[in-house]
Amino acid sequence: MARFLPSVALLLLLSVVSGCVPQEPPPVIMSEKTPVELRAMQSRTFETGDEEKVYRSILAVMLDLGYALSSVDADSKTITGTKLAQLTLTASIPASDEASTTVRANAIVKLGPQKLAQSHQVDDPAFYQTRFFEPLSKALFLDAMIERPQTSEAAQ
Repeated sequence: MARFLPSVALLLLLSVVSGCVPQEPPPVIMSEKTPVELRAMQSRTFETGDEEKVYRSILAVMLDLGYALSSVDADSKTITGTKLAQLTLTASIPASDEASTTVRANAIVKLGPQKLAQSHQVDDPAFYQTRFFEPLSKALFLDAMIERPQTSEAAQ
């Protein structure tokens, strides 16, 4: 029994010390698509120069889609939200002029158990189109339809 005591003490010491080792963050597995291909699927230009309206619509659409907003920066026109603790979507307005506003969305999905989850770049054009840009387009269209009658009433 006495000769097992040092072994047990050593195992206990190793388990305590190994718990103190800093964990490496999970790796991010980037897309195999080129930056140009990613930018093309992640960006849409809308025919409105009203950057504020587009920004408010992005906020509303992300909330409607079930994202919990974790970062909202009005100065840089960037919004980040998380859905189901596995999907993170960042939308921003990198460019606009009097006639159009460009929106870019970037999604990262975490796969696996929380602490060991690997982050993957979402590189499916259908994801961006159906799960962000179509709802955003509809929201902007509805906003335009709601504003039109008010504008025509004011003109009369």
